[in-house]
Amino acid sequence: MRRFKYIFIICIIFLNRVGEGITYAQTDAAIKAANRTVTDASRSLKPHQKFADNDSIRWLFGGDGTLLFKATSTTGGEDQIAMNPVFNMFLNYKKGKSTYENYWTFAYGFLKTGERKAIKSDDRMHYTSKVGRQMMPKLYYTATLMARTQFTSGYKSDTIRISDFMAPAYLFISVGLDYRPNKSFSLVLSPLMGKITYVNSDDMTILSNAGMVKIEKDETGTDVRMPIRSRYEFGGGALLSFNGNLFNNKVSYNSQVDLFSNYVQKPENVDIYWTLQTKILLYKNISADLRFDLKYDDDQKSINDDGSIGEPKIQIRNFLGLGLFYQF
Repeated sequence: MRRFKYIFIICIIFLNRVGEGITYAQTDAAIKAANRTVTDASRSLKPHQKFADNDSIRWLFGGDGTLLFKATSTTGGEDQIAMNPVFNMFLNYKKGKSTYENYWTFAYGFLKTGERKAIKSDDRMHYTSKVGRQMMPKLYYTATLMARTQFTSGYKSDTIRISDFMAPAYLFISVGLDYRPNKSFSLVLSPLMGKITYVNSDDMTILSNAGMVKIEKDETGTDVRMPIRSRYEFGGGALLSFNGNLFNNKVSYNSQVDLFSNYVQKPENVDIYWTLQTKILLYKNISADLRFDLKYDDDQKSINDDGSIGEPKIQIRNFLGLGLFYQF
């Protein structure tokens, strides 16, 4: 059995260090190094994370899913029922000084008040990808790609539609520096960033809501609103993300702040997208969840109740409810 154990460990070392060549005289030292590697890797993993099967040292895969519920009942008022499933996933790679990170968020929720028709309360499809190369300890060269859109149509009222799938959709591409003092904090500063806005719709209300309309004069000198399907902006920005745990992992939080400034047009009007998620563990897979989103886009116009076009406004969305969650 002792001989079989040594042979098995040598095979593992060979698979993880292809090309290095391990001689019989190096066996004892290699076994100790392998044990240290496995121990360090195990300590660095969170309970819900695991290595991908095809490369047990370099790939890290995990995520979580939460089904949120909220119900309120008031005397003399209208009852409310809300449901909001949220799914997060990541797939990260690290080899030497090189890193490759991918994060996905999918969320869809609805709110029903009294006898009225249920309305959409949350709708997100987000993807973030970062490629990095370590320049010095805690500092990386990085290239980042971010994409955002929604699943279905959004309405201001029963008849006024203001968004749809890929209408609008946003794509950000940037290069810069990523400061990482620890595994829970990242600050990306991007002096070069491109923003692409695309609207896959001919609905003038949707286009106006996304700021994708330009005013031109016809032959009589009358102002005419002309649709724009895509817009390209050049500027700079920042991406701040942090997460952590409190009270012996009973409380967890993660947050992300995206900033973008258009160098060409109104650089002082910074676009902001901020998300904050806090989870309080109540019992095993039951939690109380607080989610907060804040968004401001200087190009995105508000839609008034009568369907007319208003000025850009800060949009805030929050949700507090009980959740069933699963981590993997």
